[in-house]
Amino acid sequence: MKKTLLLISSGLMALSMPAYAQTHAEEEAQAPDDTVPRPPRERPQGAPPPAFSATEIIVTAQKRAQTLQSTPMSISAITGDDLRSQAKNTIEDALKDVPGVEIQGIAQGAQIYIRGVGSGIDPSFADPSVALMVDGVYNGRTEAVAGAGYDIERIEVLRGPQGTLYGRNASGGAVNVITKNPELGKRELIFRGQYGNYDAYRVEGVVNLPIGDSVAVRVAGFRDRHKSYVDTGGMDANARGVRGKIYMEPTSWLRISLKGEYYLEDAYGPITVPVPGSAGNLTFPPPIFFTNFDPTITDGPPFTGGVPIQRFPNGWETADANDPWSNDAQHPPGRIRREGTTFMAQIDADLGFANLTLLPAYSKNKNYLLSSLFFGTLTGPYGEGYGNATYKSIEARLTSNPGMGFDWMLGAYYLHSAGAPTFADQTVDTFNLSQDFEPSTTKALFGQVTYPVTDHLRLTGGLRWSEDTQGSSFQITSNDGGGYDSGVIAFTNKKASMTFKAGFEYDIAARSLLYAHLSTGFKQGGLSPSVPAVPFKPENLYAYEVGVKNQFFGNTLTVNASAFYYDYKHYQLSYLSSSQLGSTDSTFTAPNVVNTGNTNIYGVELQSIYEPNRFNRVTFSGNYLHARYGEVVLPNNPFVNQGDYELKGRQMANSPTWVFTGGYTHNFDFAGGTLSVGGNVRWSDSYYVTHEQYMPGARQSSYTRSDANIRYAPPSDRWSISAFIKNIEGDAQTTYVFPLYRRYITAPRTFGVSGEMKF
Repeated sequence: MKKTLLLISSGLMALSMPAYAQTHAEEEAQAPDDTVPRPPRERPQGAPPPAFSATEIIVTAQKRAQTLQSTPMSISAITGDDLRSQAKNTIEDALKDVPGVEIQGIAQGAQIYIRGVGSGIDPSFADPSVALMVDGVYNGRTEAVAGAGYDIERIEVLRGPQGTLYGRNASGGAVNVITKNPELGKRELIFRGQYGNYDAYRVEGVVNLPIGDSVAVRVAGFRDRHKSYVDTGGMDANARGVRGKIYMEPTSWLRISLKGEYYLEDAYGPITVPVPGSAGNLTFPPPIFFTNFDPTITDGPPFTGGVPIQRFPNGWETADANDPWSNDAQHPPGRIRREGTTFMAQIDADLGFANLTLLPAYSKNKNYLLSSLFFGTLTGPYGEGYGNATYKSIEARLTSNPGMGFDWMLGAYYLHSAGAPTFADQTVDTFNLSQDFEPSTTKALFGQVTYPVTDHLRLTGGLRWSEDTQGSSFQITSNDGGGYDSGVIAFTNKKASMTFKAGFEYDIAARSLLYAHLSTGFKQGGLSPSVPAVPFKPENLYAYEVGVKNQFFGNTLTVNASAFYYDYKHYQLSYLSSSQLGSTDSTFTAPNVVNTGNTNIYGVELQSIYEPNRFNRVTFSGNYLHARYGEVVLPNNPFVNQGDYELKGRQMANSPTWVFTGGYTHNFDFAGGTLSVGGNVRWSDSYYVTHEQYMPGARQSSYTRSDANIRYAPPSDRWSISAFIKNIEGDAQTTYVFPLYRRYITAPRTFGVSGEMKF
């Protein structure tokens, strides 16, 4: 493997050498805060001035402002303008074409996988593996980020572990949604509207008001609704939100930003549909579901003797067997209600030698979920859960200002969360499971230094110490009068961890950057609700990465590439299993979380953008991923009866080997304005959507998915009108599977028109 990485590194270095290579790249000036970007690197000496140059994107991935191309890591940035022009209204929709990213649908909200690293575990049992941030603030509930998908400045996707600057639960990477800030001295009113099939409509409103020369206010809101994609109900939308921001510059050295936000979603929400092939296979193992047998048979199980008669010999019967979004009558839609409130501030003070940033935040999330995922009406309502979680956090950091000769950052972080998801009176077999989560805390100190050894070479080192405290308890009681009571089984855990980053970056030429680093990630362990209770270990990830970032032909061609290797220890995954309850003859079926042996992941990524002029833009990305599980044996699943299942060496979930995306946009001069026509296509190799690969429908076959859009704007750009179509093929991809031939799928073909007016 080391030889392979060396050969890849050598090849990438050769690729990065332009014909006009300059031996010296002028050092970029440091930005004193997160709002002022570094200036772009100078154009190489002797290169002709370009007639057109692509716009530089400013990111804050390393908690200081840098251009995307000067940030020495594998990162993608999606601008708010791109999201709006393509009618991408959700974070899930925004990320679906990002290289190395796969989105898995679960009832609690989309789970993100980056380079094969993610968590398919219900977040009530284990933490996520990708940190989701809104304006730099962490929230551990995946559904909480859904409310941030409007009035967006950009979305940054950081691939690879980010344990040093972002802490625990960033083993796979981090996604940071940055919303728009108020603009000083600018008075603006924006209205956006959208209408499409499934009676979909979306409205957004934004107002930006200056108050004197040093204060500005920005208020944004949205309303989003569409009917069910599934013929019996489910996969609908009914959401609204409002966000208010105040930005102040009371002095030349002090900047203050305040934010308040509210989000509400009340809809049927996620629902499972049948996996093809259920006919003749819905045998329902006794004695779990008595009602799954024909009640007219009196001499068959669960009675003495006889042969069970299938209740659904023809499988799940739908109105249209050829329509993936057609459901059966036994699975009516459930209900979701998600409510989120957030308050935060960012205070930046220029102290001369450094910039001080304070980031206090408070958020409260309420989540109600009633779902019939795979049992349906056969056992009555199942999966009624309540999740009321609060997060209080504060981050303080000092970031060096220009003139010190090197970059440095020191920080401290504190997070307290309480009232995490509580599931009460869940009927599982003939037992109830109640589960509570104790308040948890995280304390951390971190720092990172980048030191220039020469004009071309810079070394980076970072370290983070964290102490995490968490606890949970559960109780299992019989609901059939059997009198079984496990008592309260409590678990507390206090764990200190160290994560670090070490690497270098080297200017091959003025617009060619070579980087390499070793970075680590950490995710806390926990306790499975089993009898006896079994704790699972924390995860540790060591990632080796080398990459190059290049801009050629007057910055009109961008070519970035990277190669990586992961050494993953104690990867966490869950499975359903039955355990005997004490000395009784009864069994209890519930999720269990276990750790795998050492897991290895490696791959290569390539991204390119060619924008030779204002009329043409071509994008391409491709990634190869080899992700295989370490040693672990999944015990027999009571709903599948597959026997013990060895996972070692099998492809990891949500890890297609090859993925390619391509896009093209052409701008026409039309009626005095600009007419833009664009489209993109994604091709993915086949992959598993769950580690329980024995589940029917667990493997998603290779597929192609295409989108297209057209937009017209006059020269003033004060208004625009667009049309869009998504999933032109009209195919459904599986995002997750359950027992008994049930699955989650993606949205059908959608299309519509949208418009924007600025006053």
